[in-house]
Amino acid sequence: MRRLRGAAGRRRERLMGIDVARGIAVLGMFVVHVGVGWEAADGSNALYPVVSGRSAALFALLAGVSIALLSGGSAPKQGKDMGVALWRVVIRGLIMLPLGTALTMLGTGVSVILAYYALFFVLAAPLLWERWKIVAGTAAVLAFAGPVVSFWLRGLATGRGSLAGPVRAVDAYDPLVGWSGEGVVDFLLTGAYPALTWMPFVLAGLAIGRLDLRAVRVRWALVGVGAVLAAAAYGAAWVALSVGGVRERLAGSFTGGIVERYGGQGLDETLSRGLPGTLPVNDWAWLVTAAPHGGSPLEIVGAGGVAMVVLGVCLLVADRLWVVLYPLAAVGALALTTYVGHVVLIWAAERGVFEGTVLWWLTSDLAVSVLVGSLVFATVWRLLVRRGPLEGPLHAVSLWAAKRIP
Repeated sequence: MRRLRGAAGRRRERLMGIDVARGIAVLGMFVVHVGVGWEAADGSNALYPVVSGRSAALFALLAGVSIALLSGGSAPKQGKDMGVALWRVVIRGLIMLPLGTALTMLGTGVSVILAYYALFFVLAAPLLWERWKIVAGTAAVLAFAGPVVSFWLRGLATGRGSLAGPVRAVDAYDPLVGWSGEGVVDFLLTGAYPALTWMPFVLAGLAIGRLDLRAVRVRWALVGVGAVLAAAAYGAAWVALSVGGVRERLAGSFTGGIVERYGGQGLDETLSRGLPGTLPVNDWAWLVTAAPHGGSPLEIVGAGGVAMVVLGVCLLVADRLWVVLYPLAAVGALALTTYVGHVVLIWAAERGVFEGTVLWWLTSDLAVSVLVGSLVFATVWRLLVRRGPLEGPLHAVSLWAAKRIP
């Protein structure tokens, strides 16, 4: 009981709704990576089309919120304190780079987002001093301009395009490509979470984090604005595919090597289940779709709107249902630990590490092990220790180093 009372006190200091939303994002990634969910009538995971792309977008938006809170939230720090906050953000990002690269080197097939976080954090740092309206405006501009620029540049970087040679040269000298297969070009332009199309989520979160998130009107505003953005974006994509022969045009272009590159599935399934982080560059019509994890303007606005709704609802209900939601919030508070842990467990299952041992059950049903294990471990650790086994060192190292930079 004393532990629960202590947890109740800490939730008043820390916005529990943010942890709950982050926990939802982590569980959404579990759906994609290990199949948490239930079977639909066609044999597929019923939750997959719901969370595909959106859980990662929520994760990125909450990264921006965390950056804002780290630098003062609705009352931004000033002077030296803001300088320390800026360096903490940059150092956290730089720590994520080797950690994310190491996870990618395991070869699990999971599109690890942590290495991309390094660039996200560094790119967001210069905007810590800006007013939330400027940051929000920058996010809005990037949401539409980023996908167009990405489409154009990637078109020049494929086949015999003018950028194909320079990209190959950069990759040839990039040690990250040699180690994990993903390097600077992937982080910026061609990977699963390229900064050019993912920074809008981070900057939107940074702008949101500058608001008074303890105010009920702000929470309801997030729900309302997010719902309008999501409805408008997904509605526009539906209309675009329903008129003017756009669907037929895409179906005609979605053949051969394009199908193989983007999952070996049909057009309708691709539009529902998602893409690997970027759009095909063989037809500009892809820019009016909202396929999950595709990086089109409408997908960014739609997924960003959904993320805002989830965050707003979590902030509204967490204070009233904190006992029920505590395990989910614990997963969110230990998001780095649980994320790394589930990737390592996937690697162990693929390599048969625990087969024939007393721990065989850990990988016999990954969905159950990852879901139950994360909820139980995070809850117990959060009650007894507070900061996670990875979150604690990350906090200590970034704070120690940031305070020693002139």
